[in-house]
Amino acid sequence: MIFVAVGTQFSFDRLIQYMDEWAEANDEAVFAQIGDGDYEPKHMKWERFLDGDQYNGYIKDSTAFVSHAGMGNIISSRQHQTPIIVINRQFELGEHRNNHQADGLLWMGKLPGVYTATTQEDLFAHLSKRESLDCPAESENHKREQLVTFLGDYIDGTLS
Repeated sequence: MIFVAVGTQFSFDRLIQYMDEWAEANDEAVFAQIGDGDYEPKHMKWERFLDGDQYNGYIKDSTAFVSHAGMGNIISSRQHQTPIIVINRQFELGEHRNNHQADGLLWMGKLPGVYTATTQEDLFAHLSKRESLDCPAESENHKREQLVTFLGDYIDGTLS
């Protein structure tokens, strides 16, 4: 099963539409948390919002996690050793208030278990090889401290 999440702050209809199209063409269960978006999927199961236990359960039980480029989702996926494919919301499309997610994709893609996509084609390419995607155990993950430092610097506004 593939789990898709857009978070709670902003809708991300583009991602949900991409994944609904993928679900229609592929024989694998997909479950999505779609937030307040206008688009309602036709080819995958979905809920608007999940509580923390449900959310973590879906991450843990999925073979791949597809998400907006949110740091919290990356941390959660790595804690559950579930590979995550992140796609950024784009300011130019009215999906976010700035392009910080696009700015972070290069850095995020260097983390073990994190795969980045900027287009539907990139996303589908990662999904086509989902059986080979992996996410190392935290004990094997030497970049966790870098992630924590990055998050702290970002929150403090000292990220350059």
